[in-house]
Amino acid sequence: MKLCVNYLEETKELLEEGKIDFIDYIKLFSINGDYSPIDWCITKKEVMFHGIIGEHESNIGEVDFMEGRDIEEQKRIFAISKTPYLSSHINARYGNIPSNSDEALAIILKNVEKLRECFHMEIALENIPAYPINNELCFYAIPEFITKVITESGCHFLFDIGHARVAADRLHIPFEEYVERLPMDKLIEMHLAGCMQRKDGVLLANHSKMHEEDYLFLEKWLSRSQTLQVVTLEYGPIGKDITKLPCPYVEYGTIDQQAKKEVLEQLLRLQQMIRK
Repeated sequence: MKLCVNYLEETKELLEEGKIDFIDYIKLFSINGDYSPIDWCITKKEVMFHGIIGEHESNIGEVDFMEGRDIEEQKRIFAISKTPYLSSHINARYGNIPSNSDEALAIILKNVEKLRECFHMEIALENIPAYPINNELCFYAIPEFITKVITESGCHFLFDIGHARVAADRLHIPFEEYVERLPMDKLIEMHLAGCMQRKDGVLLANHSKMHEEDYLFLEKWLSRSQTLQVVTLEYGPIGKDITKLPCPYVEYGTIDQQAKKEVLEQLLRLQQMIRK
């Protein structure tokens, strides 16, 4: 079992101090087109590069998903980082959003084939929260749709616990039932982070500190799953100005001491769990 952690300035400092040398991967993605931390990351660890570089997000359900992508630069990044498989989100949020699940599935399958043609890599697809669209909850988060995508595409499943908690909440499905309806038999990686609830009651997957229930969930699946290979701490609270949540806010170029402490605490506990 491999242990991965989000790149943060706090993570970088902990690595330079020798406090988290036990991690296997640093998870990195392009923030507003900036993936410059990769030059430092590859001097320390192998890198799990999440998504595809470009001007828009890595949502594999987008009609124009491959437009504006620098394929050769992406190949270089995958090569120098030693990223073991490509990953993307089962979602579409911009442009021409499909009106039904059949159309959405066809777009996703087409984009999966394009990725395979370009990169010749294994692919893992990630579940997402449910977003209200036209006063209805987004079908991309329905577990049966996610299962169909994984089954028909032949991709691995990347399970995000925060996304699942939010989706289950908004779809009014008990969390454990929601998970059981997902393609967990195809699970290859698990993203771990906490959720927080706004004052208006809305649950957000904001990459905050893990809760005890998250550790218990992981413990269950570490013993249950035969396919899980990577556990990723996807900590890095976001949305400081939007959500007004009481947690550290992280960004490139700054160090938050509380966030640094929470990164270390969580990684030490995860190390104990997965190295048993």
